[in-house]
Amino acid sequence: MATAFTDTEKEFIEKKLKEVAYDCLLKYGVRKTTVDQIVQMTGIAKGSFYKFYDSKEILFFTVLEDYQKSIIDELINKIKREEDIGVDKFTELFYEIYQKVRQSFLMNLIKNNEFEYLRRKLPKDLIIRHHSLDDMLAEKIFSHIKIKDEINIDIVTASLRAIFISMVYIDEVGEKDFDEVLKLLLKGLAIQILEED
Repeated sequence: MATAFTDTEKEFIEKKLKEVAYDCLLKYGVRKTTVDQIVQMTGIAKGSFYKFYDSKEILFFTVLEDYQKSIIDELINKIKREEDIGVDKFTELFYEIYQKVRQSFLMNLIKNNEFEYLRRKLPKDLIIRHHSLDDMLAEKIFSHIKIKDEINIDIVTASLRAIFISMVYIDEVGEKDFDEVLKLLLKGLAIQILEED
């Protein structure tokens, strides 16, 4: 009979699984990575994998959420260091974050339709929980930025998501001009939503 993992072992295995999943996302993507590869690289039995995750897709999605949380935490820390977030500072901070994401593994997943594939493989309740995470993170960000009273945060969040999605279409927009287009979109949003002193 297999022995149960201690809390320390669980924590170590969980961390290792996420590290391996991140490496696999970078090297192979979602579809080309197998559970067998993950367990071999992690050094655990295949049955042990399923004690942590029901599927490789859920593991990958957990890694993506962790990355999203780290990006948002970085943005919030930068916002907190500012006395006042005006149009130019808002544009600069969000532009920096978008550029960081643009250079990350996430953009390759999106461009290669791996993100869409991953989303289709996930349980609906996980997707719903993720949307509530998006809302919670947006509230966290906008608790530090003064926006106009009549502005709905959900609309702001959807606008930021729409601007983010435009990065998938860099070639169609024109790579030469894309950075300036991104700044213009962010600045336009900032002008519309920020409370002016």
